[in-house]
Amino acid sequence: MPQVKLFGTLRQRDGSPLLTLEGETVRNILQDLCADKPELCEAIFTEDQTSLQPHIRIMLNGRDIEMLQGFETPVGESDTLAIIPPIAGGFS
Repeated sequence: MPQVKLFGTLRQRDGSPLLTLEGETVRNILQDLCADKPELCEAIFTEDQTSLQPHIRIMLNGRDIEMLQGFETPVGESDTLAIIPPIAGGFS
């Protein structure tokens, strides 16, 4: 089954760095995630759940889904999705 890696504040919300979810497309996997963990869904999607929050990136095997087929990108059994929230910081 495809795996989903959570980073930054998303990992802090859930406490798990890695989830295993079912789905044939990115959309299916995200729907499964939202059904199971609505608090993560709020952090990832806009209120109407049709688009990602600003600066959220979803990568499939290291490639941004925006450069593939977006939410309709097919996902294989051994694939990994990474959901990356905005990260701020640096040196002061």
